[in-house]
Amino acid sequence: MNIDPEFVKTTTEFIDQTLEAYKAAGVSPTVGDIWDCENVGDFLCGFFVGELVGSILSAFQYSQKRDPTADEHLEIVGLVESRSKEIKEFFSKFNN
Repeated sequence: MNIDPEFVKTTTEFIDQTLEAYKAAGVSPTVGDIWDCENVGDFLCGFFVGELVGSILSAFQYSQKRDPTADEHLEIVGLVESRSKEIKEFFSKFNN
């Protein structure tokens, strides 16, 4: 089952806007100390991707009034993964 094209369009815009917000906000200099992580960029990248997927899944549930099927879930993850190069490039700047 394919996700509604309008939902895909809105989701793609959400991904763009969220990444731009992160780029504009920057990163707290204490993230590495608080979370005891060596590669802050890798930590933030994982956090960002998890936040995006969770938000998109919630938006799907709200708009469709149901949980996504397994295929729809993978399609949602794929929408985020399609931007992996840009996401990784941005967050890699914060690695030690």
